[in-house]
Formats: sequence, structure tokens, C-alpha cells
Amino acid sequence: MELLIIPDWAPNIHPLLVHFPIALIVVAVLANLVTFFIPEKWWDETKNTILYVASALFTAITYYSGTVAADTVFLPAEAQSVLSEHADWAEYLLWFFILYALLRIAFHWFDLFEKKSFKIIAFITVLPGLFMIYETAEYGGKMVFGYGAGTGQLLQQEEEPASSASTDSASAATSFIIKENGDWTWDINSHSVSDLLTNFRWLESSVQELKPTITSTEALRLEALEQSNLFVTHNSYQNVQVDYFLNLDNLDGEIELIHHLQDADNYDFVSLNSEGIIRQGRIQNGSTTIFDESTFEAERELFVRVVGDGTHYRGYVNRDMKVHGHGNALQSGAAGIKLKGSGSLLISEMELTQIN
Repeated sequence: MELLIIPDWAPNIHPLLVHFPIALIVVAVLANLVTFFIPEKWWDETKNTILYVASALFTAITYYSGTVAADTVFLPAEAQSVLSEHADWAEYLLWFFILYALLRIAFHWFDLFEKKSFKIIAFITVLPGLFMIYETAEYGGKMVFGYGAGTGQLLQQEEEPASSASTDSASAATSFIIKENGDWTWDINSHSVSDLLTNFRWLESSVQELKPTITSTEALRLEALEQSNLFVTHNSYQNVQVDYFLNLDNLDGEIELIHHLQDADNYDFVSLNSEGIIRQGRIQNGSTTIFDESTFEAERELFVRVVGDGTHYRGYVNRDMKVHGHGNALQSGAAGIKLKGSGSLLISEMELTQIN
């Protein structure tokens, strides 16, 4: 039985909860301040501690709802770094108030609140938490009202330069369009085989093994072999979002969508196989670590988005987040594809966007 009915306008429960810990923390700090100016019989440190413990509990509940909410929203490239910052500050806020609540409980346990100096220390200690609330709310508000369910004004403002840049480059006789900031789009057409040779380099096998051809529907067909074939961009990128339009219907094998590649034995990836399994992980010194795993419907053309932003890693299939992992931030690296199996893979479009 559902304990809370989510309104139609709310994509998840997080927007309904997020204001409770903010209000509770602010009230707790204000009540703590008032304690210095009124008699203890009216309000004392025990009541303050109860408010702070409740604040920590509500922060934990709201943080958990936020992690669930992050898996239900589809955001543009411009908002990926904002989401990561919001999540990071929310985690800092959570641990700060958990530790602060425990500190106050310890003060009560050892009767330290009998001394005014410890009351002052406890109050000063909580003040950085207000800054953390501000930062968390700042990035949350920017994500919602700038890029999400709000006005979307930030997205409209930032999309204009990108569209004009691609328009200026459209006249070139190539399907691989590089923008001034280094981002690129690759909309497959009759030039795409030569673009594959020009814009990518091979770390395993060769382009001849892929037997690239352009189909009648202007998709790039790559033949898969049991021997893995790995090709990546010439340039390196720090925080990236890479979009792919793929068709795995004729593939009996696996494809790895790679980013932050240092060499053939060190990179991050999102892999999809013909059995409908999607994995997110890292190859480090040749050893594989899986961050997250899920399933997807491996039928018809798929829109796949791979995001590597600092310590946050996300993978989407048809606009649904399927994998969401965390790991240490890597140095900038190349992006590309590793293909292994039998049959063929179709690619109709790729786009790389750097995340600031």
C-alpha cells in the first residue's frame, strides 16, 4: 500500500520532501541562537539537540529520495554537472548533520552543556551546515528551474551558441562536425567511412576487420568478430556526455562504450550485450570492476547516453537511467567503442558533449 500519493506534476517524491530538512535545520539553528538570550526553563540545549537529531533524520530520508530521483530524470548535458554538484553537496550536508547530532549527544552524555563555553562551541560548529544547505539548494534550484521542470531558461540560453556553431560547420563535406569548443556530432551519411578513418585511431585490431559500410538507411555497419576491435578519438576529454543511436538486432556479442581511456588496459565503460544486460565499470591495469548492472530491451534502434562527470557515472537507454555508479575521478582520456562477438552493429549517430 502506498503511504504517499505523488501528484501528476511531481516526477518523484523528492520535490515533496526537500523543503522539510531545510526548514527544520534553519529552525534548529535559530532556536539554538535564541537559547543564549532566554531562560533555560523556556528552552534548553536538550530541545535543541532533539531538533538537530530530527534534522539529521529528515536529511537522510531526503538524501535517499534524491538518489532515487536522480535515476528517474533525464537531463541535458548542461545539467549533468549541476546534478553531480547537487548530489555531492547533499552528501556533505548529510554527513555533517549526522556527525553534528552525534557530537551534541556526546556533549549531553558528558554533561558538557553545563559550561557556557561548550554551548558556544556547539553553536559555532553548526554554522558551516548553513553554507552546505545554501550550496545544495543552489544547485538543486538551478537544476530544476534552469534545466528541468521549471522555466528552462538556462537551457534555452546555452543552446543558442551550440546551434549556431553547428550551423556554421554544416557546409563542410563531412558527417563529422567539430564545434569550436571541441564538442562534436557525427550524423552518419555517405562520407562516414572516411570520417571513421580520419577521426578515430585503433588500439586493438583494425578498421579493415570492421568492414565498415553505409546502409541504404544511412547507418554505419560494423562487422563484429570474436577478436575485440577497439577504436577511440584522437583527442582526450575530462568530463563528457556521449550519445549514441545504435541497433544491436544483428549483433551476437557485446559493445563497450568507452570514455576516459588512458590505454587499452585503463578506461571506464558502459557495456551492452545482445542478451539485454547493461553494465557500468572500469578497466584498471587490465582488471575489471563493475560499478552497476541492469537490463534493457535490446530491440530496434536504441538511444544510449553515457556520462562520466567527476566521480559520477551514468548510463541511459532510451532516456531511462539504467546504471549509476561512483568511483574516483580519472584523468582526461579518449572516447570510443570496443566491439566483440559476431554479426554486425549499426550506428546512425554519435555526439560528444563536454561537461563543464
